[in-house]
Amino acid sequence: MLALNIVITQGADFRWTSLLTLCLIAIVIIGIIAFVRYEGKREHSPLIDFKLFKNKPYTGATISNFLLNAVAGTLIVANTYVQVGRGFTAFQSGMLSIGYLVAVLAMIRVGEKVMQRVGAINPMIWGTIGTLIGVAIMGLTFLPDFMYTIAVFVGFILFGLGLGMYATPSTDTAVAGAPENKVGEASGIYKMASSLGNAFGVAISATVYSIVANVSSVNVAATAGIITNVIFAILSLIAIIVLVPKSITETKRTRPTTKPLGAGR
Repeated sequence: MLALNIVITQGADFRWTSLLTLCLIAIVIIGIIAFVRYEGKREHSPLIDFKLFKNKPYTGATISNFLLNAVAGTLIVANTYVQVGRGFTAFQSGMLSIGYLVAVLAMIRVGEKVMQRVGAINPMIWGTIGTLIGVAIMGLTFLPDFMYTIAVFVGFILFGLGLGMYATPSTDTAVAGAPENKVGEASGIYKMASSLGNAFGVAISATVYSIVANVSSVNVAATAGIITNVIFAILSLIAIIVLVPKSITETKRTRPTTKPLGAGR
């Protein structure tokens, strides 16, 4: 993971075809293959039990959780852009994103109630779409200063509303999809997906922003960085639609729900 993160963040500086970059890529590939083979052969207490991913709802919830948490890169790109490109202070840019935190906290319980009424897949989809729209709005860097400030403020609120709506149904789907004796392990992997998604989303978004800023305007760089996060949200939505069966989630309307472990923490 460290080698991969270095490639993502420093590859352009090292040059993508340099010996150092190619060696790091080799470490990533060999490391992943060795890790999967070793963990797959372990009978007792593997770090990651890959058999869990044979369950489609669990796989869908975990993958979508990874990708939706990767959208956190928007925070870095948008806050950097409004300071560099629009002349905001650090305090002002922070205030623009405060609606995100409030919205996440407000929507977690709402997402739980909606799940109990309509099942898990619908709030997962609605939350992801809300996040996607909120992030996309922040990519409208051609807007004049006042209009763009409103767009970013509203975008962060939609981002938070979407993530809060998604959090509990996704966690519930992941935990419910795991065997009873593997719930703790399944929850840990799900939470790890959140952290990894966040780390790689920030790294990739910042790298895209930096690379484009070196060859074009800061406006174009911000749009490119934010489009990267829109792509993460689209992939998350696809993972939900393809891997989380509606028939499975319908059975959970009256289930007690767990506290969110991943997105919207």
